[in-house]
Amino acid sequence: MNPPVFKPRLSTSYLIVDDHALVREGIVRVVTNTWPHAHLSHAASLHEANKLLAEPGASFDTVVLDLNLGDSDGIQTLKTLRAAAPMARVAVVSANNDLDLALACLHEGACAFIPKMGSIDHFVRGLQTLASGGTYFPRDLLAQAQQREGAPTGVQPVAAISLTPRQHEVLHLLLQGLTNTLIAQELGISAETVKLHVSAILRSYGVANRVQLLLVCAGQDDSTAPQTH
Repeated sequence: MNPPVFKPRLSTSYLIVDDHALVREGIVRVVTNTWPHAHLSHAASLHEANKLLAEPGASFDTVVLDLNLGDSDGIQTLKTLRAAAPMARVAVVSANNDLDLALACLHEGACAFIPKMGSIDHFVRGLQTLASGGTYFPRDLLAQAQQREGAPTGVQPVAAISLTPRQHEVLHLLLQGLTNTLIAQELGISAETVKLHVSAILRSYGVANRVQLLLVCAGQDDSTAPQTH
């Protein structure tokens, strides 16, 4: 009997944080067109976002975040949001297509970096990839990022990589930006066990750290998925 294949949990509840009403409406349109039954909430400031996150029973799978808000600016916006919603997938949408900023977002646990500039098709694809439970990094930055981080450019296709069902679960949470401690809490296992799984996953992908792993996964065809054994 073949082992079960772990399927990532798709997002069903979104918090859109952007101080430009037209951008918020555009993001809402893309998400609802992809997943019509998704629940969406909006915030025009970090203060409003924190109030929504603090409401009793509030639970957002995904936060789509503009870093530059009226009451917060830059990478500190992401740090504050991550502290308030440590289990949520956070996608940064940015008017700045700077590689240093993009890598800083990945280091701080973002699972996607979507520039506002450029073609609307790329913007829509980034949001659709996110809505489908995937990770996204703009391809025009990918080659630069691989060089900067030392990520190998000749890695095996994701479909050729064999992972256990548990490693699939850990991988999915890794790509959300969760720490080992949070992954352990989510899966009901020890942090030391998570550490062992993370090391095995990095070896399987031939990368040295989590940022390289996210870059490799973001650079693969969206239709591929690692195999289980």
